[in-house]
Amino acid sequence: MSRPSKQSEPFHRDGKFLLGDPLDWEAATARCLREARRVAPPEDAADIAQEAMIRAWRSLSSGTAPEHPGAWLRTIVQREAVRHRARNAVPISLEEHGDVDDRIASGRLDLLPLQVDVRRAVRNLTPDDRKLLALRYLDDLTQPAVALALGIPEGTAKVRLHRARGRLQQVLSEHEGGERR
Repeated sequence: MSRPSKQSEPFHRDGKFLLGDPLDWEAATARCLREARRVAPPEDAADIAQEAMIRAWRSLSSGTAPEHPGAWLRTIVQREAVRHRARNAVPISLEEHGDVDDRIASGRLDLLPLQVDVRRAVRNLTPDDRKLLALRYLDDLTQPAVALALGIPEGTAKVRLHRARGRLQQVLSEHEGGERR
């Protein structure tokens, strides 16, 4: 059996992707490793990044092309970190662990009223403000990436984010117990 001709359609489709696509695999590998180091222990970062690159490659070879490659890769790495943690989790019984340190629990309880106030304050914002803040802080996108995701100029995104944070701060300061920062 002979090799497929270099003129065959599948060869050209894959070749065009590798040569002409804006996704630079060396840069993508570095980005995956950087993100893995950010979200996982250093000793697991290389494995997580490698698995993420394999998932990215499989996704692209199946014909799924991302609109925003950077955010797409970051999501793959984060999901792979969660999978890695779940696969390698060591169950700990309560008998082996002993008593839970009360300082940790009380510290978390002290934050609860502020967390509730923030949730209420966010609910009082407009849907556009919530979307901006979610893209920036929940999805952890940079301001340029937020602008790209919303299809608006970067300067507009910066101004809208600044104003949304101001409105959030104002709503928090109006709530009882809200701290102004």
